Amino acid sequence: MKKVVIIAIFLFVSLMYFGLGRDYLFDWDEGIYGTIGREMVTTGNLLTPTWNGNLWLEKPPMIGWVSALGITLAGDNELGVRLFMPLFAGLTLYAIFRIGQKLGGTLMGSASAALLGYFNLFLSRARASNTDGMLLAAIAWTLWLLLSGAPAWLIGIVMGLAIMVKGPAGLLAILIAIPLLIKKPKKFLLQAIGYMLLAVLPWHLYALVAHGWSFITPYLMEQVIRRATVPIEFHTESRWFYLNFLTHDLGLGVGIVSLLGYATMFKNWLSKKSLDKNFLLAWWLAIPLIIFTLAKTRLSWYILPVYPAIALSCGYLITSFAKDKKSKTLISILVVGMLFQMLYHAFSYINFGKNPTPYSDSIQVANELSQYHGGTIAMLVSESERIAQAILPRDQTISSSFRYGGAPSIVWYSHKHVQY
Repeated sequence: MKKVVIIAIFLFVSLMYFGLGRDYLFDWDEGIYGTIGREMVTTGNLLTPTWNGNLWLEKPPMIGWVSALGITLAGDNELGVRLFMPLFAGLTLYAIFRIGQKLGGTLMGSASAALLGYFNLFLSRARASNTDGMLLAAIAWTLWLLLSGAPAWLIGIVMGLAIMVKGPAGLLAILIAIPLLIKKPKKFLLQAIGYMLLAVLPWHLYALVAHGWSFITPYLMEQVIRRATVPIEFHTESRWFYLNFLTHDLGLGVGIVSLLGYATMFKNWLSKKSLDKNFLLAWWLAIPLIIFTLAKTRLSWYILPVYPAIALSCGYLITSFAKDKKSKTLISILVVGMLFQMLYHAFSYINFGKNPTPYSDSIQVANELSQYHGGTIAMLVSESERIAQAILPRDQTISSSFRYGGAPSIVWYSHKHVQY
């Protein structure tokens, strides 16, 4: 079964690469991250991310480094910007397979990986330039390495990479790993923390010394504290936003199977009168869900870190029926079918026969302007953007709210600085 899963993950990643550069960069994130990577390549400055020629310190530079490397290898195009995203998805699937294998056996790991690869939000993050899929890979590998008894230095570096991808939100990798970390000896924890700081501190200290409040304000005060305490930029979704989104995105059936999986775990805990290692799955689901629900600014992709926990709980329930040789054979056949279904869904998702998405009018104009000399162009932002700027309450505004003119990809396609 292990070989079947590895082949399935390889095929999944291969499918994700088909037509990866087919569609233009979407606003907002892809247009921003692509430009940051390009400007790193053209300026050679890998320590200070810039966008549109100006300082950009909303997140650490890892996403810029990944985009820059992709552009260097695959060219200054959409494929280059997205080049490593399917790879991060594949790394996540492999880690989830190994986590499930550690917690409940090969069948559980196989079923869990098949389910995660089927989920639409996971698929969308596998083909777009984003930090969420990268963070998910770091979380999954942190947990797998802890379960597999990896050395402290390796675990510390992976936890540090989570922070270098997403900033303070990367601490989620540590929070989710607490049930495993508290079982480690003090020496191990100190070593892991030391290597994590070794991965994190150099750039953060450089940014603090070099840019002071120009770093602290967007990086910490706005992207973390303000987003957690204020519903910025009209994001006034209800307290039940994430539960509603999960129900819509995953379907009621997945939700029921996941709940039954957790109920089965709870029943087993009661019978043993102690929490076993599968408590990690309940913790993994609860921590991100609670944190992001309590935060005032809510966006659908923030909740991606709970998807592996849901997949693993479903895998737990499915494989709990494999009690004898006959039932194990039947469950094995079911799991192989799930892996095929994952690949079929991925095949359908990428839509082999689809033509490239036509440029919008603004992107078409920007692309044509890239052929002309001159380093700067002016763009009148859309009426909706102007109205939003006029009516958005000041306490829901941060410095980047209208920095991008509602169309940051214009900078990418015009190859020029844009005055919005």
